[in-house]
Amino acid sequence: MSAKLTINQVSKILQVESSTIRFWEKEFEKFLKINCPKGSRKRYTEGHLETFSQIKELLYTEQYTIKGAKRRLELERALTSALGIEQNFKDTVVFMLSSIMDELQKTREEGKNLAKQVELLRSEKKYMEIELLEERNKGLL
Repeated sequence: MSAKLTINQVSKILQVESSTIRFWEKEFEKFLKINCPKGSRKRYTEGHLETFSQIKELLYTEQYTIKGAKRRLELERALTSALGIEQNFKDTVVFMLSSIMDELQKTREEGKNLAKQVELLRSEKKYMEIELLEERNKGLL
């Protein structure tokens, strides 16, 4: 496909609104590099379409945040440029790093839950100490 596409054509191909394409254009301009002279309509290349498709996959299917998707695209660009790594190896490395990030997130959540449990136990201990002190004071009177 050497013909350049309009925003409406890209939005139909990707099955997203034109406004979504415009938003992605702004958010991911670093990865798209769209050159458009002032006063002319933007046209998109096959490369742009591939990048938009990748963005859609990251955001909609893999549930990345905008920030996370940018990091993932950055990582893929870095891996590709580093000695022209093969796609399969790149996918494997990205998958492994994504898995590590998921595990770190789960561990962080577990840590937060443990901290809450410790705080509850401290509160219970303090309450029991107060009750015990009150019981001792009753016995002295």
